[in-house]
Amino acid sequence: MTQASNNQDQAIAEIILAIRSKALSKILTAYQAQDDKGRAAQLKFCYETGESQPNRYADYQNIAAQCIAAHGLPSGIIAGLNNNDRVNFFMPALQASESFTQTNHQGNTFLHALFANTEQSPPPFNFIRSLLLFERNESLAKTLRVRNQNKLTPLECYFVYALNEQPLPEHELTALFALIEAEQSDNTPALHDNLLHVKAALKNRNITLNTQNQTLLIVASYYQVDINQVCQLH
Repeated sequence: MTQASNNQDQAIAEIILAIRSKALSKILTAYQAQDDKGRAAQLKFCYETGESQPNRYADYQNIAAQCIAAHGLPSGIIAGLNNNDRVNFFMPALQASESFTQTNHQGNTFLHALFANTEQSPPPFNFIRSLLLFERNESLAKTLRVRNQNKLTPLECYFVYALNEQPLPEHELTALFALIEAEQSDNTPALHDNLLHVKAALKNRNITLNTQNQTLLIVASYYQVDINQVCQLH
């Protein structure tokens, strides 16, 4: 077993002892004492325990929120926030700590991770739109505009990695267009160089490039170009 694994196991053991004490101060101290990897391991433990013990779910969700609000979100956890269950569990923590725009070493926010996940398609656009409307909307709108180290926004990560030819359910399609509007509401234009990147990715996944394809309608709307231009790009 590596030193890193030993350290993470120790971090989990310490948070378990602190949770058993039922003292929030001890829980926060156990979390604060760890480095980024140790904190990520503790939060992963909270998530997995909450998922496996539904009667304790809210308790562990609150523990995660209290820890992150007090001492920050470890960047190592961001890439793992890539499906509904994980985002739902950590959403109170993200809100309490105002960590929506926080990025990891690749420049990705949790929305980059969520929207790029090919195993969950389509992403929960309607859920994110609801948060945008009713929660900390400006912070989430800023998150939609964050560009990672490849200069891709979260929605562009969806286009490059997860967009496919299956038509979106109407409520998700409506929500997606609402997110596009929110991202571009500050009049910051899309980077048209990225359109070539997106088209190349679609071609690599053998997605048909024709004007009848909903996929291309979405892409054309995002980049504010005629759909025929998308089909004819080289």
